[in-house]
Amino acid sequence: MKTSSTSSASTSSDTHLGGLAAPVTVVVDRTGVSHIRAESSADVFFAQGFVAARDRLFQMDLWMRRGLGRLAEVFGPEWVDRDQASRAFLFRGDLRVDRAAYGPRAEEALDRFAEGVNAYVADAVFRDDLPPEFVAYGYRPLTWKGEDISRIRVHGLFENALQEVERDEVLARWGADVEQLRRTLQPPVDLGSRPSAGLGSRALDFYALAFGPLSIDAPRARRSSEPSVDGSNNWVVSGDRTSSGRPLLASDPHRAMTLPSLRYVVHLTCPEFDVIGAGEPFLPGVSIGHNERVAFGLTYFPTDLEDVYHYRTDPDDPERYWLDGRWERFERLEERISVHGGDEVDRVNRFTVHGPVVHRDMVENTAVVVRAAWLEPGMAPYLASLRNLDARDAGELRAGLEHWGSPTTNQVFADVDGRIGWQASGRTPLRTEADGLTPISAETSRGWTELRGTADLPGVVDPSAGWLATANEHNIPLDSPVSANPVGHEWLAPFRYERISARLSAEREWTVESTAQLQTDVLSVPAVRICEIVDDLARRSPGIRASLAIDLLLGWDRRMTEDSAAALLFETWFRGPLRRRLLADALAGLNIEDAEIALGVIDPTEREESAGDPQVDLHLFESAASRGEYFHEVVHVTLADAFEDLCRRFGSDVTKWRWGRFHRMPFTHPAGAANPGWSLDAVPKSGSPDTVAVSSRRSDGTQSAGASFRFIADVGEWDDSVYINAPGQSGRPGDPHYDDHLESWRKGEYRRLAYTQSCIDDLAETTYLLLPIGADDGVVE
Repeated sequence: MKTSSTSSASTSSDTHLGGLAAPVTVVVDRTGVSHIRAESSADVFFAQGFVAARDRLFQMDLWMRRGLGRLAEVFGPEWVDRDQASRAFLFRGDLRVDRAAYGPRAEEALDRFAEGVNAYVADAVFRDDLPPEFVAYGYRPLTWKGEDISRIRVHGLFENALQEVERDEVLARWGADVEQLRRTLQPPVDLGSRPSAGLGSRALDFYALAFGPLSIDAPRARRSSEPSVDGSNNWVVSGDRTSSGRPLLASDPHRAMTLPSLRYVVHLTCPEFDVIGAGEPFLPGVSIGHNERVAFGLTYFPTDLEDVYHYRTDPDDPERYWLDGRWERFERLEERISVHGGDEVDRVNRFTVHGPVVHRDMVENTAVVVRAAWLEPGMAPYLASLRNLDARDAGELRAGLEHWGSPTTNQVFADVDGRIGWQASGRTPLRTEADGLTPISAETSRGWTELRGTADLPGVVDPSAGWLATANEHNIPLDSPVSANPVGHEWLAPFRYERISARLSAEREWTVESTAQLQTDVLSVPAVRICEIVDDLARRSPGIRASLAIDLLLGWDRRMTEDSAAALLFETWFRGPLRRRLLADALAGLNIEDAEIALGVIDPTEREESAGDPQVDLHLFESAASRGEYFHEVVHVTLADAFEDLCRRFGSDVTKWRWGRFHRMPFTHPAGAANPGWSLDAVPKSGSPDTVAVSSRRSDGTQSAGASFRFIADVGEWDDSVYINAPGQSGRPGDPHYDDHLESWRKGEYRRLAYTQSCIDDLAETTYLLLPIGADDGVVE
């Protein structure tokens, strides 16, 4: 097999692999993307598994071990509890039914991808060339099975259960008025006078352990239940509003910032399809990208896919629970967990008809269960995107979304014929006896009775406005069939959507470049609204004493740039002294004096300082603005507190203050303790939780979530599409593509996403062949 190239690409040695039917060509371009060309879909999925493992094997092996509950066998006994928790949330239904839900390519894709991963592992072991993490910890990668990929469910976007227990505790201790200060519900719900489950804040520790962030140094890391920006932005603009006359599509998922990146970009070409874009490195196919005729991108559609049930258990036989007027026995599943450096450990996971048991109180004779829609067949995260590979136009892509399971998503799409659209997608519970906001007594409520599908959710094709956008805001029209029975109440703040929609409405000559500027926009909508009030107050009220802090804010452009002193002051003030004062005063008006709740923290020994709900904070500020001297005093006292705090931390010379001195992005390797050099130094970072370029952060200022991957498709002129994937495409320390996107990502720059063969040749860096056993070596010219 010959591949011609006019570029200066180097040639890597060919690899002979059992399992291939014909040679496969892999071109790695200068941005780190592998372009895989095969003679069949079976071989292209096999090669995808091989190439992904070549770049990301340690990350992929950790994902598989975490999902299957096999971390203790390589890292030791402190991981046993986590392994047990992960195993409780594996899919245990009919795998044939499950696979069929992801489309006609799913079985082939899953099995061949797994075979490709195994082929790379065998080759790396033979060459004594496993990634350095395996050498440092002294173990070998797992053997992959296609069925395991779809059985693992703990990498989706789900956390409703944690919110249910927190809300129940707040209602029980302080009432509905306090809960309204903690989190905004849309549509609103009357939370008064509902009975408390009294489960306690530790009832879901087992659940949180299964979903917690994965760091080898922290086996018991828990996932925070505070409102997060695990969401995304996406939008699509018709050709009527672009300078080229072609649609433009933008998508940037906001997830945990990890090293390596959570996303992996790849190009898959075979006679059946030709698709390029990003997915998660451990899954076949891509979920954000384009084929020859249609582009697609997704954001999180924050529905409620979980319910917490509590049961009465039998005091005389703790293996029984009461349901429907009789005692039922827990289903018991014995888990034998291998442990590095020790004996095997036997654990038991218990299940009811509703799902896995996550907590038992042997004194109170109670049990707690998490019922999760994503444990149903067809709900493995993102695998339904395999249907996108073959879509020939917007209509076919939208039809494929009727089978989407989880996580529930806002999908936008555009085709080469000029059609654009949006479709909320996924399967959601139809609750008839509960609203999903607080735990359910299994004796009094059945929760949901069935799952609704994409056909029940809203969508639009070719809107008259010429654009569509989503940013995890509450975007269900009042006339939608699901409005009468909401799919959820816990949406993210609308500030990103407000900024995006304002720009899309105002401009008509969109380009890839201007789309990139919007995708990396750092204007803060809360800052605009708050500083307008402060400005008006300073101008019309002689009693307001002009201070350095107020002058700094009033001279600011409201953009959260890394070099801005005012951005540092505003964010410190808004989420610090101002928030604490407004909440404390609001709670004092309710005769609540508990400072922990004023900060939005239930158990401060277990959690970092809460970021709170910015919708609540902004509402309290705007409501206080009409209260004369009270408001004057609030602004002055809290601004002074913030200013003094910054002087202590960064010195009294305001000209040296920078948002990026506090707000930084460290890319930390999950095995960084074994070799600190695998982690990257923190870099200053623009943005905030409220900007289009989202940057969610921890209390120490380090960014924890955001858009590590950004994508813009120029629909029909595919080679003009661009992307960025921070910190790089490779997960192998020392590889040139390990961190080569980092500085561009920090600056808001992009790389070309080559699609046609001529463009690939121009960008080619390395070319190699994957050959069947017994085939002659290929020739690459």
